[in-house]
Amino acid sequence: MTKHALLALTALPLIAAAAPAPKADPAKDPLAASFRAHVAFLADDLLEGRGIGTQGHEIAANYIAQHFARLGLQPAGDNGTWFQRVNFAESRFASERETAVIETAAGKTITLENGIGLVLAPGDIAGPESISGEMVFVGFGLQDKSQGIDDFAGHDLKGKYAVVLSGAPDGMNSEIAAHLARTSKGIAALQAGAVGVITVRTLKEAARLPWDKFSARARLPRRVLLGADGMALGDGAGLKVRASIDDVAAAAIFAGSAMTFADVQAAAARTGANGGAVKGFPLQGRFKINRATKLERISSPNVLGLLPGTDKTLAAEIVVISAHSDHVGTKANAKPGEDRIFNGAMDNASGTATLMEAATALVKAPPKRSVLFLATTAEESGLLGADYFSRQPTVDMKRIVADVNIDMPILTCDFDDVVAFGGDRSTIGPVVATAAKAMKLGLSPDPQPEEAVFTRSDHYPFVRKGVPSVFLKTGWTDAKGGMACKEAERTFRINSYHEVSDQLDLPFDWAAAAKWTRLNIGVIRALANGRSAPRWYEGDYFGTAFAPGAPKAAKR
Repeated sequence: MTKHALLALTALPLIAAAAPAPKADPAKDPLAASFRAHVAFLADDLLEGRGIGTQGHEIAANYIAQHFARLGLQPAGDNGTWFQRVNFAESRFASERETAVIETAAGKTITLENGIGLVLAPGDIAGPESISGEMVFVGFGLQDKSQGIDDFAGHDLKGKYAVVLSGAPDGMNSEIAAHLARTSKGIAALQAGAVGVITVRTLKEAARLPWDKFSARARLPRRVLLGADGMALGDGAGLKVRASIDDVAAAAIFAGSAMTFADVQAAAARTGANGGAVKGFPLQGRFKINRATKLERISSPNVLGLLPGTDKTLAAEIVVISAHSDHVGTKANAKPGEDRIFNGAMDNASGTATLMEAATALVKAPPKRSVLFLATTAEESGLLGADYFSRQPTVDMKRIVADVNIDMPILTCDFDDVVAFGGDRSTIGPVVATAAKAMKLGLSPDPQPEEAVFTRSDHYPFVRKGVPSVFLKTGWTDAKGGMACKEAERTFRINSYHEVSDQLDLPFDWAAAAKWTRLNIGVIRALANGRSAPRWYEGDYFGTAFAPGAPKAAKR
């Protein structure tokens, strides 16, 4: 037993003793009380916010692993263990001040400071750096043959900065747009030989997020996945510079070029879904960043337990249920006496508790297909734990036929409907609808499609490997037919999302938590017992892009 495992086991009685008595009556619903006990442990101050690479998260991972062991699951991590160790390079600024120097077409020099007119990420090389280059504007910086988009075509970017508009054109499906904006800018820029990407903001982005709020992200650490060879993994890994500049600086770098920045913003606001209205062109002048970086290697585990299926043939196929166990740790500069721990009770101790209780239920009557219970790390750092598993799987990725992901269900309201993000893209959607109907719950469409939630949690790396996937969340309708659950989510997001108030004293409805867990158990069981494995629908973008040779289903 490791030191961290021992800490996890010895800490449990202390935490249980310190936690207030559960509201749910165990005699009436033991699942509600058991669910609450998991949340109480995972969100306790002792675990200090479950930041990756910390003892608190190691305790959480070992707690989950010991639960899997007690249930009799099979270890499905590295080398017969419960864990898949994920390595990261964490970069922070070693400089007290970072700058970008713009040499304009008129011969003027403008200096931006990180956190004021500039948001600059740390580098991948330890020590001081100065990286200078010419600039080329490449529109939104998107590239996708299936959509007829290649904003990099015809431009020489070798040794230069690619200047890109934020986001994607209006009119494009929001989930496809978010996917391309997230991935193709860095990948295409690196392939074109660019030294970095400079993002300038559209009018829409500027209205959505004022610069002073966006610039608060400056000087934050950056985490990058490392492969077994120690090299960086990820979209655009190898780009030297990632930076954003404010509108005043953007106007300066577009001066003297084919279009002013104001004209570019106006054109972008009129752009159709094909992204063709904003054409790229060379910019005048040069852009130079000055920074110093310090690097640290950290490690954090995914936890994996496998329940073998009972059918001789179908057991070869695996249904995954995933939930991230990490949160954002502690405040770096907390004042004396101030609460400094981001406990993450809702985000995502509740999702992890769902996963653990689903395992408890399914081992009592194992389904035909195998089920992999995956507690990921580093979701809060950009889905990195799930991304690593998708790139370096501990089971044959070809065996995985579905992923159901659980992340931050809102459990302060007795919900009457659920949302399956991505459910309209594959035959998983009808399975969720049937399971919900059996519990007299509704299945509602995405209430905020503009947020592109389908690309923003740990199922997304599975999607990119061609696996039909959904992300389940509680809906907005309450059990009395009103919209109290919409207000509950709004209240949580405003007051407690990634705040120290996301802790056990939130007004959790533990009966709703039990209902939520039973729904997930029903969905997983139905998928694992289904006559056919889930299939992407014919013509779906993600199914076509990432599983082109897989059988498809006609959409009803």
